[in-house]
Amino acid sequence: MNVCNIKKLSLWGVRIVLVLIILFWMSTIFGFSAETGTQSQGLSDKITIRAVQIIEPEYSSLDLASKEELFNKVSFFVRKTGHFSEYGILAGLILILLFTFEEVRNTRKHIIMGAVVTDLICMIYASTDEFHQTFVAGRSGAFTDCLIDTSGAIFGVIAALILYCVLYTIMTKYQKKKGIVQSEYDQKIDLSNNKHIAK
Repeated sequence: MNVCNIKKLSLWGVRIVLVLIILFWMSTIFGFSAETGTQSQGLSDKITIRAVQIIEPEYSSLDLASKEELFNKVSFFVRKTGHFSEYGILAGLILILLFTFEEVRNTRKHIIMGAVVTDLICMIYASTDEFHQTFVAGRSGAFTDCLIDTSGAIFGVIAALILYCVLYTIMTKYQKKKGIVQSEYDQKIDLSNNKHIAK
């Protein structure tokens, strides 16, 4: 088996692992949505209490009205941040998977198309997720949550693109330094020299 075939097999191995991670994460999101209103609120409250204690160390000494007001504000933020983060991670994973295909990352147009497709997948999944919640006791589907999910996906795509650009720049500079790849200018010079030799 030659080096080229080994690289292809390794790449497909990475893709399979990414697909499994994506499916696991989608099932995790589905699992959160399948929780009843009481279960979901219970988990949210545990996180909220910890957050409140960090934000306001003197929380226990506050009066009841102040406690309630602070708790409700933090609880709302925690729940919406959860939506945002879930789909940010999902979008990042999907885009990384798409970037394993050279056809997707070889031109700016294809990169943008990959980003758009990723956001569409996340938006559709968010819509089905909110619809699913309408069948769960104590839960309801909300259009605003779908918008928050989609916003999280857009953020995840932007973060993944920035990470890709940074890593691509670092790798290209390293390869040029080691002589693994040539700059476009050097490639043109070599091509010109080859033409002169051919003549």
